[in-house]
Amino acid sequence: MTKAGKTKALMLIWLAWFVYAISYLGKVNYSANITQIIDFYGITKAEAGTVPTFFFFAYGVGQVINGLLCKKYNIKWMIFGSLSVSSAVNLTIALVSDFSVVKWLWMINGIALSVLWPTLIRMLSESLPQKALGVSSVTMGTTVAAGTLIIYGLSSVFALFDNFKLAFLVAAFADVAVSLAWLAFYKKATALSKAERVLDDSLAVKKDENGSGGLSNRLFRPTVGALCFFAICVNLINDGITTWVPSILKEEFSMSDSLSIFLTLFLVLVAMFGNAFALATHKKIPDYVTHCGVIFAAVSVTIVGIVGTLSLKIAAAMLIGLVIVRFITASLNSLITSIFPMFMRGKVNSGMIAGVLNGFCYVGSTVSAYGLGAVADNFGWNAVFFTLLGASLLSVLVFCGYFVYKRTVKK
Repeated sequence: MTKAGKTKALMLIWLAWFVYAISYLGKVNYSANITQIIDFYGITKAEAGTVPTFFFFAYGVGQVINGLLCKKYNIKWMIFGSLSVSSAVNLTIALVSDFSVVKWLWMINGIALSVLWPTLIRMLSESLPQKALGVSSVTMGTTVAAGTLIIYGLSSVFALFDNFKLAFLVAAFADVAVSLAWLAFYKKATALSKAERVLDDSLAVKKDENGSGGLSNRLFRPTVGALCFFAICVNLINDGITTWVPSILKEEFSMSDSLSIFLTLFLVLVAMFGNAFALATHKKIPDYVTHCGVIFAAVSVTIVGIVGTLSLKIAAAMLIGLVIVRFITASLNSLITSIFPMFMRGKVNSGMIAGVLNGFCYVGSTVSAYGLGAVADNFGWNAVFFTLLGASLLSVLVFCGYFVYKRTVKK
């Protein structure tokens, strides 16, 4: 791929990055402000958790549906419509005072935003030359952390003024601005990138550079099945930590809302580098399931350490453990929802498989919101971490089963 061609591909990659990263301002702003929301409305953690539960359920189901249908979408207008609906929902929540309607509005937000990931992955896989796929996977892998970092940082500032609704107003206006930028640059970015792909493919030497690690057809379905299970567990841990760490810091270490949100930023910040770690690790461990199994083993050991530091009330040590878990689970999320779908474009519709896998991710997210909140209400925060440990150990067992099956197939 030529230097000029690389620039053309990067224009499309960064346009997709901008859209998905900014969408997160209107997606995780509720979780970023959950401690203030609990105090403002006078509700329990389980009640507060119903809102992201409604969102995650709608988003997860929507991911699967949109993954199956995205091949037929008009990409330009579907992305614009998704951002516009999310903007309207965030603006409404900023203006209403009745908590009972928030969960329904947030569910609509989940339906609207579920369009984005499978549609963007389809666009990138169809438009980018082969050599740009690695750059695309790493870049798109930073979107979640970047968007989350921005909104958590802003929410920390807004908490100083005891006005969490500013986070919803910011998200509403940001979505409008990005949707207009999308309309302005979409046609030019895709035309340039597709032209470079045609040239690149015509010059390419056919070889196994798709990152599949020699994945055979007999192992493809078991691999996808294992990754679906891993997707549930990784987001249960990932979103569980992001959603509830501010509450843990506030209740267990008597920190203010602003400080607890600010410290959570470190978890989000390190997650931005998880995608690059995932790609580097994948080069060392090309089998996707084995890669996941090794990471989940590391997660299990770290969570055991976190439980110990929580019992001893050592805040700094606990935060270090949480940072490690957040970093390596973020790398797995990138592997499952970005790297695998992109590099498998020769075997399957990338948009479809990205939507399905991301849909399973949000099964875990759904459980993490209400389920972990209910566990915390009834059994305390230690029980929450034991729940996350159980999910991680189950994933290690699934890897062991896959390993036995793989050896049997090879024989």
